[in-house]
Amino acid sequence: MKFPFNFFRGFTQLCILIIIGIVSWQVIHRPPNISPDIYPYFSSIPPTLVKQCLEEKNRSSFISYEDLLAIRSTIPQRKAQPLVDQLNANVPFSDLKWGVLPEETVKLVGRHREILKQYSYFQPNLYHFPVIGKYWFEDSFGADREGGARRHEGTDVFGKEGTPVVNICGGIIEQLGWNRLGGERVGVRGDDGNYYYYAHLQYISPELCKGNRIEAGELIGGMGHTGDALTTPDHLHLGIELPNGQWINPYPFLVVWQIWEEGK
Repeated sequence: MKFPFNFFRGFTQLCILIIIGIVSWQVIHRPPNISPDIYPYFSSIPPTLVKQCLEEKNRSSFISYEDLLAIRSTIPQRKAQPLVDQLNANVPFSDLKWGVLPEETVKLVGRHREILKQYSYFQPNLYHFPVIGKYWFEDSFGADREGGARRHEGTDVFGKEGTPVVNICGGIIEQLGWNRLGGERVGVRGDDGNYYYYAHLQYISPELCKGNRIEAGELIGGMGHTGDALTTPDHLHLGIELPNGQWINPYPFLVVWQIWEEGK
């Protein structure tokens, strides 16, 4: 059986369009290239230092928040203060006199400054604390679950059943509804590339739809104890998964976001 030439031409064009579509989808949905030194650095910064730097920055019209936090989080107080004094005197970061500090230390401060400028996790008011109302939480990341069969890959925020849970940062809703462990849960792929996992909800906001966009501060649902949390106090299980599939400890981020919320 012979096929007309137009058939082969049309078939070839269709194949090309399919290939272009697949490649375009992969490019658009490719996760950001996250450097491995970013999250260890953020996790190493004491939340009290973040608060101190914000207050210090607010007292000066010259200091950049990123410059200040990069210096204070990398260099001991005694050696950092002369640099901060220069910033207060309106000396640009590029013109700072570093004294006898090793070149490696100066480069590290510069790298930390780049991270703070590129990633906004610790910028005031850009990320929302995920619970509105009375709550408490502690660092339980890595604790045993199911008799040691698995590890706790998140932070539990406890409160009264139905306490509103809101979205941390803008993104796309990837998961919505019930699963065995999380019960009623919502998964959001943030604009930063991270996956934010909200589990054990009493209910999910009826406004949410899988595949739709959700902004920071929008209602996710109410705190509960669904899934494998039936016998535990009501709480939100919050998980943060990096684009490379690694689950990181949300605790230090939650503490900083809590500081911003309380400071409003």
